[in-house]
Amino acid sequence: MPIPDVLRKLLTAAGPSGYETAPAAVFAEAGRAFTDDVAIDVMGSAVARVKGTADEAPMLAIVGHIDEIGLIVTHIDDKGFLRFSGVGGWDGQILAGQRVELLTQNGPLPGVCGRKAIHMLREEDRKKVVELRDMHIDIGAKDGDEARELVRIGDVAVIAAE
Repeated sequence: MPIPDVLRKLLTAAGPSGYETAPAAVFAEAGRAFTDDVAIDVMGSAVARVKGTADEAPMLAIVGHIDEIGLIVTHIDDKGFLRFSGVGGWDGQILAGQRVELLTQNGPLPGVCGRKAIHMLREEDRKKVVELRDMHIDIGAKDGDEARELVRIGDVAVIAAE
């Protein structure tokens, strides 16, 4: 697998903190091109060991984190909007308007992070930084019942990969 392809697969595999299964599997697949000694432990850490050719050769470890910041669904309202909390550190100003991918039991589901429209805000609220608690994810559901058929409380989301 060429390096650019490996990077593309790693960067587009959704893996919010605590849910790194997909990117760990990509790493393991890439590692198998170099060694048969590839493992994913119970914590989701992926390791590929390549033995050196000299007995006294120095050891080298290349390490990095494989997770990304994400969101977790905390409430589904009657209009079908999803309320959420952050998994990791978020800046609401950056999140507003972002396309997201929800990781549901039925597979990936697209959504968009939104907030109350600017013309609906009071003048003093227009000058405040938007906070996550004032945002929602819109999945295009007609109501809460339809949204609850598609998403469960506890489902996670990441910024949609391009």
